Amino acid sequence: MDEEKKNGFLQKLVNSDTSRKAVVIVGIIGIALIFLSSVLTGSGKGEKSTQAAASSAAVQSSDDTYAQQLEQQLTSIISGIRGAGTPHVLVTLEQGSAQVYAQTEKRSTQQQGGTSGTGQNADSTETGCIIVKDSDGNEHAVQVTRQQPKVQGVVVTCPGAEDPNVQQAVLNAVSVAAGVNSSRICVVASSSK
Repeated sequence: MDEEKKNGFLQKLVNSDTSRKAVVIVGIIGIALIFLSSVLTGSGKGEKSTQAAASSAAVQSSDDTYAQQLEQQLTSIISGIRGAGTPHVLVTLEQGSAQVYAQTEKRSTQQQGGTSGTGQNADSTETGCIIVKDSDGNEHAVQVTRQQPKVQGVVVTCPGAEDPNVQQAVLNAVSVAAGVNSSRICVVASSSK
């Protein structure tokens, strides 16, 4: 008897327009909640990509600042060379600054070949970064150091470069100060005195 009452109640719910409308409304609300959760979760990813873009812009700005500071230092050094005059210096960077991360190395040896022990051993090495979680639950690689940008070349114009002795002195000074091979340095005479 109880089962007949349950079946009768379910039949009434299925046949009732009000219950069908309620099921449709609950379904629409469920879909809306799923959509909102994906949008809100996606906005967190957008924040991370915005943070990455901001970090990239900061690194580029840091590299530009490095090049400008090096240009100012070289200008100051060259100005101190007797007969050089007022120099103009341009520094170009080959590669920007780089971050070096702590790494782990996992080695494994596997025997290949026959079962009688006559096979060869195959060594494999797997390298990965060490990852830590911060208090917010975000994962970050452990940074060991940051390498300075690499100088691609230096151009110096100064009035005193007409004199080969001054030109050689400027070339030597820039090579030592910037840590660049002399083949990557161009010293030419400028028209202004």
